[in-house]
Amino acid sequence: MIKDISSLFKETNSQLVKSVIEGGGVVMGLKVESFAGVLIKEKKFTDGISKKAEGETGIKGFISTDELPKYGINNETKKMIEDSFDCKEKDIVVLVADQKSKTQKALEILEKEIAARKK
Repeated sequence: MIKDISSLFKETNSQLVKSVIEGGGVVMGLKVESFAGVLIKEKKFTDGISKKAEGETGIKGFISTDELPKYGINNETKKMIEDSFDCKEKDIVVLVADQKSKTQKALEILEKEIAARKK
């Protein structure tokens, strides 16, 4: 399920996220069950998804909770994100920060690609 989690970033140190929200954008997330480490280890897979999303939406990439803390997003925010999606040990949340329509589309592309991969 894709959901808007912008409210979790009210006190963020992430300049990227802060500038997106201040510009009227959102941070949305998608929970991916049993996918911890996959987006980090498989660069070819993530590059392919990013290119598809970028071509259709202008999104430059995705951040997954298993990469955090990084990009100005601390462990406290990471835990709040995981709690809001009711994540288990091997689950991750993939984040995109941009205008709502672009963010939604990028995460829909990601969701389809991951579903196809899991078949």
